[in-house]
Amino acid sequence: MILFMLAGGFAGAAYAEIIIKSSVSPEFPDGLHAKYLRYIAEKAELPIEIFPMPFARRVASLKNGEINLMVGLKSSYPELQFKFLQPSYERTGGVYFVRSDSQNLSTTKPNFGELVVAFSINHKEMLGWANDNFRAVVTLSSLEQKIMMLEKRRIDAFVHFQSSANYKIKQLGLEGVIVPATYQSPRANLPYHFAINEKSDLFSLRKRLETIISEGVKAGDFAKIRYNHEASL
Repeated sequence: MILFMLAGGFAGAAYAEIIIKSSVSPEFPDGLHAKYLRYIAEKAELPIEIFPMPFARRVASLKNGEINLMVGLKSSYPELQFKFLQPSYERTGGVYFVRSDSQNLSTTKPNFGELVVAFSINHKEMLGWANDNFRAVVTLSSLEQKIMMLEKRRIDAFVHFQSSANYKIKQLGLEGVIVPATYQSPRANLPYHFAINEKSDLFSLRKRLETIISEGVKAGDFAKIRYNHEASL
């Protein structure tokens, strides 16, 4: 199955034949990655085709030119034929948030056994570990619930993606009150990139795409997309 979308217009006659060809997981055909890709297509005023494929096949397809743009790459690949676009569109992962006046989660690894920590109710990959390590684990269905329970001191910390959490904290007027903890897991804040096939026609628009990504990051657009996506789940 191919999902075909046409953006609002074309960038100009010189680029009228260029089509963004990309892919997302078959499990999430209209998930977060698809929304990021639609954002890029709309900003670039280019049509886009999205082919559902497993991750490994997406990487292979980007290398061989079957697709020309990929989203969601967090580590460098030494193979030729594609290049990471700069800057990264987000740095994300499960980040610990605490009250700014709290002594929890300082610069050294804390004693998790003393903490009450909130996780998303669907954060299944973390819950088994969490139940074995924290004094108590609270499972909540929304990010706002996590923030408000921490603000009211009913929990010691919560875990969430940093981009969407920062966006919601600002929206609730709690900047400076709810903050990322000083101590974080080493893999809590990894950069994620779009990557482009170097031999594709789309590569001629590489600088333009990087400008779109840079401006989107500065405007908070990717954080908003993530937050709205997570809120709809």
